[in-house]
Amino acid sequence: MQGYVLKTIPLKNEDIIVHILTHNSLKRLYRFYGARHSIIHLGKKIDFEEESNGIFLPRLRNVIHLGYRWESDLSRVYVWQRFIQMLHSHLFDVYELDRFYFEMLEDGAQKLKVQNPLRVALEMYAELLGFEGRDDKGKSCFVCGEALEKKISLGRAFLLGHPHCLKGNIFEQQDIFDFLYSKQTLHLDDDVVEKMWGILLKGI
Repeated sequence: MQGYVLKTIPLKNEDIIVHILTHNSLKRLYRFYGARHSIIHLGKKIDFEEESNGIFLPRLRNVIHLGYRWESDLSRVYVWQRFIQMLHSHLFDVYELDRFYFEMLEDGAQKLKVQNPLRVALEMYAELLGFEGRDDKGKSCFVCGEALEKKISLGRAFLLGHPHCLKGNIFEQQDIFDFLYSKQTLHLDDDVVEKMWGILLKGI
């Protein structure tokens, strides 16, 4: 079975509980002396076996690291891990999942080989918003309900609003709409991408 490590929780005697996103579920598994194994770390893709004991959490066994070349680039790893942390918080109470979430990470991990990590994270987030029906393409401000103008601001979860309502960074409305429709950042300048990343860090 394959999956991405979304969180590790240390216990006594260097044991850990590991949250792993697989093709169709979010598993919580127990690993003896897991803190000693560097491959069981936030954001890592692993191959593993699950062993049920009928008493406590199933055990994590026979772990193999399925690595990517970009894992030696700390700037890419940082962005990847921040996105993974936010995804875990978003899915915290979920056990069964649509295959979409695993495939989103698969695609993102492949893109990280060559693309700007901030752009990869934003494009993954656009895909997530679209899948969950939260890609707000409405024409009204989520704060006051009035019609939007050419200049807009973004709130947490990329909700659209007037700059005077949100008092945040200002974007061209068409740039944001194009991003939400296309799920691409090619048309966005680097400074816009950095501003949007800062908003994404507020939470998925």
